[in-house]
Amino acid sequence: MKNIQILIIFLFSIGIYAQNISRINTDIKLSDSLTLDSEIRIYAGGGITNYSSLFRMYKDKSDKWTAEFYQHYAKVSGQAKLRSEKQTLKSKNDMEYVWNSILRTNVQFLPNMSEIKYKMRERGNVEFVDGEYQLMWKAKEIMDGIGYKVQIKADKKFNEIDYGNPESYLKYYPEVDELIYFNELLDIIKNEFEIWKK
Repeated sequence: MKNIQILIIFLFSIGIYAQNISRINTDIKLSDSLTLDSEIRIYAGGGITNYSSLFRMYKDKSDKWTAEFYQHYAKVSGQAKLRSEKQTLKSKNDMEYVWNSILRTNVQFLPNMSEIKYKMRERGNVEFVDGEYQLMWKAKEIMDGIGYKVQIKADKKFNEIDYGNPESYLKYYPEVDELIYFNELLDIIKNEFEIWKK
């Protein structure tokens, strides 16, 4: 029963986040789908604020690379008006090098974080509880922090993944490849473009 409750809460939060992505795209006048052959979008948000951000990098039809950073403040009835800011970014290294560094993280192949949850727990013991045998797993659940949704199109392959608090989970599970790769992706963006740094 407890597992069903956790699953419902998880699916509900994904649904809310997906609606927010569509709203953000509408507010900043972007399509919901990636239309270019080489493009990545990383949406960052979470918590109880009306703030979210988007990193976007793409190659246009003339083979020119562009990187953009959007800061989005959603409308809150009676408290805050819709506001968004767009900034064109410059990378420390050549953009083609940055793109290939991004692909090196395997982000175009990574599964959703929900699919690797089994790796982020300690094997428990079989115990007799309430008249039945149960497997008692030990796992960390980090409820606050930043969630990321990534959409990438590369070599005609599209991938879309969600990771909640990957930086925090990596501290507890440093051996999980997918967390390592996802955090490498974030580190590349942070270091190349000087965004999302605390």
